[in-house]
Amino acid sequence: MKVIIADDELFERKAITKIIQTECTDVEVIGEAPNGRVAIEKATQLKPDLILMDIKMPGIDGVEAVKQIKQLDPDIKFIMVSAFNTFEYAKEVMQQGVKEYILKPSRKADILAAIDRVKAEIVQERRQANAQTELKNRMKELLVLAQKEGITSINEDHPHSTELWKNNQLHGLLSKAKKYIDLRYYESLTLEEVAEYVELSPYHFSKLFKEKIGVTFIDYLTTVRVDHAKKEMDDPSKSLKEICYSVGYKDPNYFSRVFKKYTGMSPSEYRSITLK
Repeated sequence: MKVIIADDELFERKAITKIIQTECTDVEVIGEAPNGRVAIEKATQLKPDLILMDIKMPGIDGVEAVKQIKQLDPDIKFIMVSAFNTFEYAKEVMQQGVKEYILKPSRKADILAAIDRVKAEIVQERRQANAQTELKNRMKELLVLAQKEGITSINEDHPHSTELWKNNQLHGLLSKAKKYIDLRYYESLTLEEVAEYVELSPYHFSKLFKEKIGVTFIDYLTTVRVDHAKKEMDDPSKSLKEICYSVGYKDPNYFSRVFKKYTGMSPSEYRSITLK
């Protein structure tokens, strides 16, 4: 997390910087500002995640600086620092969406606790933003598929009205993927290849497969290969090495380890039981 310290007292800036550098391994002080005007300039240039802003500074004060910075970048967070414990100051900054307010002289524990709260808020907001982006990407992929099938009634702004279609579409895509694996298990199949076959990104295909099928792509492929290997072991004319190659493995030793992991027995142990 990138931080700017804005305070007209040099000692206060250096003290807070020292606390952060000593106690916060994942927080970097990227700039200092002796007044509101410089704070606005630094915020524009350096794009911090957080600014510790003194309220009473010469020229542009902290409250006005917050207002201007919020207009430039509403995502920047603030911790207000003030020697004045008055409701009016707190109310003004709260109206700008500022949640953290600590008093001078600033105690180390108060500074660190406030930074931790802001950090947690930033992490949560980024997770939500990533989830929204992922949802939009999924929707776009489904819209492309819908257009290919001639379906024109999908409305991106009303996802609930298309939930049934989406579920049916996903079921169809995953069934198509499973069938592809079932038919080509003996080849050097990759997740990327199957994802491309069903026209999804590898990331979304992997996530959907695990969510809907209940196992990962590689676990499903391995289970299919092991099941086919079991069937082929019923034929005593086939060697274990031949069976290994016929179900998609190139290394008999690796095949043996995988088979034992999934069945609890080595290939030779399993065969000795089935051929009795």
